[in-house]
Amino acid sequence: MTLTTGAPLSDYSGSALRFGLMEIKPVEVVETIKRFGLKFKRVTRKFESLKPARSFEDFVTFQNETIFNTMQIPKWFDADKLVEVFSQRSIRDYQNDTELKEMVEDVRKAERKGRPLLSFTQFMKHRFESRRDRYLELEAERFLNSSFPLSFYNKFVVFDNTYYDFLKTVEDKVRQYEFLASNARNFLMYRKRFAQMKSKIGPLIEKLDECVFYCTYLKKYVLVWNSKDYKEVLNPEFLNINNVDFSEFEKLCNNFNIKLRETREFVLRYNPEILRKEVDSEEYTTKMFGKLVMLPSSSLNL
Repeated sequence: MTLTTGAPLSDYSGSALRFGLMEIKPVEVVETIKRFGLKFKRVTRKFESLKPARSFEDFVTFQNETIFNTMQIPKWFDADKLVEVFSQRSIRDYQNDTELKEMVEDVRKAERKGRPLLSFTQFMKHRFESRRDRYLELEAERFLNSSFPLSFYNKFVVFDNTYYDFLKTVEDKVRQYEFLASNARNFLMYRKRFAQMKSKIGPLIEKLDECVFYCTYLKKYVLVWNSKDYKEVLNPEFLNINNVDFSEFEKLCNNFNIKLRETREFVLRYNPEILRKEVDSEEYTTKMFGKLVMLPSSSLNL
């Protein structure tokens, strides 16, 4: 997750996967059709949204309310206004993300054709893969325009890799249970397979959401304390570590580190093959320096 707000929250949070995988239910529609004077029954299986379904707007607003109602903020800011500014930015990004919205809607309207849930999960994974290098470049660029140590930005690089491992794990579970559902002998068993899938991936998505929250909290704390007005707060020109209260900053970093470690260990229990080799933080630092070297010289002007 980059420290700038250029990447929409929907790319990282389990909310997008929650909307597409968890907040749906399989239904069976039986229709009587008449052909050539004869009556036939046509059975169609599809998905419907749970009611009441939570919206993305509700999700990001609630998250920002939780963050800014507990955060120490500068006296020149109002917590409610910060909730509004950050929520509107995320909602606008999501509304403009027609590709993601269409994929979510396709799942919810899908009839029993192909593997709609697996297709959606693979879409999320491939989308992240295609943007991964750019996320790393954004971290490098932000590092060059700040006085924070490289180790601070490295946390977000580790988060991105954890998120990618999470996506691969969810993909494996969805593939397994959607295959079993597609071979179910009746609708009762079909519905049971999807319930089993939710019981498997639900805790993963919950754990990822927790990690995103602590990551976002830390990120927004740094942004707010390096801004003088609401326009600047979305992307300050320079991040100065001297602008933050170090004891509070250290506490938030520790909270995020703990949650990040818990999330990686949680994913490891689900899929040992992905995380069999413990990640050396120096590997990510090397990759970060590689991106710094590749940046144009104009980016090096602080």
